[in-house]
Amino acid sequence: MNGRLAGKVAIVTGGTRGIGRAIAERFLAEGAQVVVAGRSEADLPWVGGNPLFCRTDVAKAEDVQALVDFTLERCGRLDVLVNSAGVQLEKPIGETSEAEWDWLMGINLKGVFLCAKAALAPMTQAGGGVILNIGSYDGFAADPDLAAYCASKGGVHALSKAIAVDYGAVGIRCNAICPGWIRTEMMDAYLKSQADPAAAEQAVIAQHPVGRLGQPQDIANLATWLASDEASFASGQLFVLDGGLTAHAPYVQGRTQ
Repeated sequence: MNGRLAGKVAIVTGGTRGIGRAIAERFLAEGAQVVVAGRSEADLPWVGGNPLFCRTDVAKAEDVQALVDFTLERCGRLDVLVNSAGVQLEKPIGETSEAEWDWLMGINLKGVFLCAKAALAPMTQAGGGVILNIGSYDGFAADPDLAAYCASKGGVHALSKAIAVDYGAVGIRCNAICPGWIRTEMMDAYLKSQADPAAAEQAVIAQHPVGRLGQPQDIANLATWLASDEASFASGQLFVLDGGLTAHAPYVQGRTQ
């Protein structure tokens, strides 16, 4: 099969919905063999082909090793790892319990650590590979009531740079994509929690210079390039994809031009 990722084998965690699913579908369309890792298998039709599925809790080392072993047994190699599994908790730190903190960090940060660590040996043996982590603009600028989430994404950003520095010599590239507001189930849940969801959505859109919300396919487009050989000189970078949201200063009411 032709495509920018033809002949490559990729694992996509959190790949049954949202950003992860969009990346998995795009990778399939670009010719990759894809193993989707998630808590439950999606039964909807897939665009671009049918991926393999491995039930995985990324916060558990034994599950992660089983995922990598499954991939090597079925596909023979591992070229690309996309760490997309993630959860959110809408609480300030003063209202966040230790159990909630551990739960979120287990998936959002420990999961990235475990998956990347397990991928190192097969990638090194193959002469290199790509690790792509999904961070967030919340790793740079905090949204209200997302303390643990912001902390986890800041950790993902720093870990991505460290992996790139430590393993570049063996041919492993590592980058993070840092999305802004992307129209996923997570965002839909936030909008539904507002008194006027339609007004809340328009308020969010108004903060974006491009005049729209992001779509999962926007992230998949960048992920495809980063996973391909075209991005062979890109490593240790945080690619912010937020429609210009964090590029402008806050608007001040009554300000004159």
